[in-house]
Amino acid sequence: MNQSKIYILPDGEEIDLSKIKSIGTLKSVRSKDFASLGYWYFTIFLKDETSKEIQEGYFYSDWSKIKIELQMIRDEIIQHFNDLKLK
Repeated sequence: MNQSKIYILPDGEEIDLSKIKSIGTLKSVRSKDFASLGYWYFTIFLKDETSKEIQEGYFYSDWSKIKIELQMIRDEIIQHFNDLKLK
């Protein structure tokens, strides 16, 4: 398989870009649990009608850092996905 079709997430999980249908927006969910304030996430919708949620928890002190990190991952996936469509 062509490596350019695979995106590897920071946790090592692989996403096959050729199977992506669309990518959702970045959203935040507040937690009811005091151990964590909540999490940022976005959803990758696949052509086989399944989806994959990419998320990262945050605390009050690091919510913006986590948002920026996840936004960068989302932007990279979109860039690679768009590059693949142009080939």
